[in-house]
Amino acid sequence: MSRHKGGRALDTEHPGQEEHALVRRHLKLDHMNQLQIELLAEVFTAEPGVAKVVVRKHWLDIDYDAAELTLDRVIALLEAHGGELSHDWWTAFKAHWYRRREEKLRSRLAKDDAADD
Repeated sequence: MSRHKGGRALDTEHPGQEEHALVRRHLKLDHMNQLQIELLAEVFTAEPGVAKVVVRKHWLDIDYDAAELTLDRVIALLEAHGGELSHDWWTAFKAHWYRRREEKLRSRLAKDDAADD
């Protein structure tokens, strides 16, 4: 792991990752210390569809294939490990927007798959 802006970063790349449905999420976390966030990042790297994970202080940056993984699954994993998204209005707004974008992306991917058949 390398140092990154006052915190530790776990930066993992999965070279075979498809990029047609790759999304980046910048999530503010509550009720977790830095060690817990770093351990959670390791859990995420083992999750199918995850391309990159970076942790900084109380932030989790995660890139994943929206065709394989959803924000709701990311939040479920977060909560299963004792954390949660921040309750500030901006994080709630972004989470809602992220969900809508993922729904639209998966819908478009399903239409593309149907057109290929």
